[in-house]
Amino acid sequence: MKPMVVLAALIAATPALATPTPVTVRVISQGAKFIGTGMGGVDVVLADAATGAPLAKGRIEGGTGDTAKIMNGGPRGTAMADANTAAFTATIDISEPKEVRVLVTGPVEPAGVAVSKLETRWLIPGQPVVGDGWVVELPGLALTAHREGGREGGQVVADVAMLCGCPIAPGTLWDEKRFELKAWVGGAAVPLKWAGQTGRFAGAVPAGATWVTAVDTLSGATSAAKISASAAP
Repeated sequence: MKPMVVLAALIAATPALATPTPVTVRVISQGAKFIGTGMGGVDVVLADAATGAPLAKGRIEGGTGDTAKIMNGGPRGTAMADANTAAFTATIDISEPKEVRVLVTGPVEPAGVAVSKLETRWLIPGQPVVGDGWVVELPGLALTAHREGGREGGQVVADVAMLCGCPIAPGTLWDEKRFELKAWVGGAAVPLKWAGQTGRFAGAVPAGATWVTAVDTLSGATSAAKISASAAP
């Protein structure tokens, strides 16, 4: 075999060297700010989209970000995050373009409010994801509900916040007037009213109610929670 042919064969058989490729993942709450440590963080799993093989996993931690930058908007492509904004960063070794999927689940706290979302994108060897990183928007609201006085007595009380923990209250960017909360008895809805406390809505609801729903009429975020017998300790 000629030397050049041998050399070409050897080059073809030699695996390409993997290149460390940084990936930063952030999660933003629909209609609000980034989700971070204040809500227990968000769990992240990165995997090969073709095979499902895990590539990295961890938890998003940090602050919710600069309110003005996030909520006031700016020209398309304007960065919203800064060095203190909640993020998960990993380095993945790849030797060729790879389609990667991310599964995010959060917020971790309070229990029972987590939302999951799966997305995919291409990573290029050595090319970081520019700007704010890989930003995933989680839809929904952090909603819990209980009936005071047990399952049959008292009123139904619901506590709601944006997924980032941003407070729902009069005079804030998340004014309580834009939120509609209802308890459901069969197919009938009973409105819950603002209870004078941050994020709290309440009302007299007949026995048999199972669900409370919440709608942010501005952002379109929605959530539902089963009514427990009493408030969590």
